[in-house]
Amino acid sequence: MSLAIEVKNLNFSYDSEEGVQTIKNVSFSIEKGQYVSLIGHNGSGKSTLAKLLAYLLEPASGEIYVDGIRVNEKNIREIRQTIGVVFQNPDNQFIGSTVEGDIAFGLENRAVPREKMIELVKKYSRLVGMDKFLNKSPDELSGGQKQRVAIAGILALGLKIIIFDEATSMLDPEGVEDIKKLIFEMKKEDPELTFVSITHDIEEAYLSDKVIILNSGEKYMEGVPEDVFADEDKIKSIGLDIPFVLQVKNALKKKGIETPKNIRTIEELSNYLCGK
Repeated sequence: MSLAIEVKNLNFSYDSEEGVQTIKNVSFSIEKGQYVSLIGHNGSGKSTLAKLLAYLLEPASGEIYVDGIRVNEKNIREIRQTIGVVFQNPDNQFIGSTVEGDIAFGLENRAVPREKMIELVKKYSRLVGMDKFLNKSPDELSGGQKQRVAIAGILALGLKIIIFDEATSMLDPEGVEDIKKLIFEMKKEDPELTFVSITHDIEEAYLSDKVIILNSGEKYMEGVPEDVFADEDKIKSIGLDIPFVLQVKNALKKKGIETPKNIRTIEELSNYLCGK
């Protein structure tokens, strides 16, 4: 088993004097090539954990390894060549004066040859649906469009580990589906590409390879979606819900209709039922 991320006994507090811990003794690992969803209510510590993984915050104690490299000040340059984060608010990440300049910014910092850089900007602006806006300034864009640009900028870097911290929250449902499809297509091209999605979208989490639930800064549950969401009482006890498709499957089960455990979408369920 080759690990993309390993977290050991991680602790963090924004104000150590008050003694209120935001992250409390959290440990988990993510294998290379996995699509992992990190879920939990606001204030559970999800976004803080994303910042810790990218070393935008320094832990009070504990260890983080990215692709086998200890995350610390000494290794930060190497870490940033491997992992990238797209945050919820694209205004905090928009650096260029135009869409083209923003997508190209990270590539320029990595001294990517100009011809290759132009090729990558065109490719990823097209994949996120922003290729017709390359000369637009950020002031001319909606929040959702800025978010698409931020996603394109990270994807163009060719990183091995990408964290989406509510990165599709400003997109309409169609836009969210477009980005999901893009992620799965990229994973097919590179089986070792690792995605960590910090999300409130339970339906998205159910499609993941692995789910990690945080509650009040602690790891509450971890496992494959079928096992995690099977414990409905435990999920609902912290104010979360189970995916809609699982609700339907459970209703069918009460009527004596069993469905395969690996069915994760309404479309798959409909196809199964129609084929019976």
